[in-house]
Amino acid sequence: MITPVELTIVGAGAIGGLIGAHLWQAGHSVRLVDRERAHVAAIRADGLEVAGHAQFVARVPACEPEAVTGPIGTLILAVKTLHTEEALAPLVPRLAPDGWVISMQNGLEEDKIAALVGEARTAAAFLSFGGYYDRPGRVVYSGPATLRVGELDGRLTPRVTALARVLSDFHPAEATANIRGCRWGKLLLGTVYFATAMVDADVVDILDDADARRVLSGLVAEGLAVAEALGVAVEPVDGFDPRSLRGGESESAAARATWDAHRAYWRRGVAARTGIWRDLAIRRRRTEAGPILGALAAAAERAGRPVPRVRAMLARYTELEAGTPRDRAHLLALDRAAV
Repeated sequence: MITPVELTIVGAGAIGGLIGAHLWQAGHSVRLVDRERAHVAAIRADGLEVAGHAQFVARVPACEPEAVTGPIGTLILAVKTLHTEEALAPLVPRLAPDGWVISMQNGLEEDKIAALVGEARTAAAFLSFGGYYDRPGRVVYSGPATLRVGELDGRLTPRVTALARVLSDFHPAEATANIRGCRWGKLLLGTVYFATAMVDADVVDILDDADARRVLSGLVAEGLAVAEALGVAVEPVDGFDPRSLRGGESESAAARATWDAHRAYWRRGVAARTGIWRDLAIRRRRTEAGPILGALAAAAERAGRPVPRVRAMLARYTELEAGTPRDRAHLLALDRAAV
């Protein structure tokens, strides 16, 4: 373990809770911040229970946002993209003069964060390890995968290299000069996850369906064309290489290798379905479709690239979040939007 550092983690759910619990166990000074009072109360009373791939209880300090005091040096933002600004804005005055924010979120939230704290104080992470919030005081860890951190301008600065070493006390982590390409790789994989969550079936079963793979490949190809038009060098995600699906290819040797690698990823983990599916089917709440797919659609507009499947899926999520039953037909219908 390296020299302990102080971390303020805003959002104590699946990602923030897992990082905070593990780093606290490793001896780092961690403070969890969450607006869900029952979750905070449970952590303060009995500790944060980690289940699944790792099993322990961390007596990590936790508080609600209004109780946070400064100065904050390193702030890890791990809230849903729905809550980026409302979670971060009240804490901006508590940042130290050299304090900074690193997004551990899905989507493309860096611009929102930079608007609040400045681009020089904003960094981002790419992560593909999984987990989910189970109940107040308990999170489930699905298992390790990939974790990278980086500056928006691609520099390998002392702060991101140091943070990578700290995070490695929980999960192998590295600093990258292409965090933008990593984030886009995950964004394109995220479109797959939004599509699979429209179906009441396990991810591996959906990926075994040739018709579903065809639709998913077309969806990824749309986003890849946007990224490449914007000059982004998209990175693979744990063997899932969006570049192999260019043009909507689903059955070439490269495409099959990509889908095989992703099936293997899901078979290694504890969870069988995505957090998006859990939001729709179990927690019955809004998903991150609006900010994440909306940001992709906005990027497509800037790039002058059509994304009819993405836009059709975004529209369908309005219905799903309102209670429309999930069904394979929703996924297959995305192809008709591209005709």
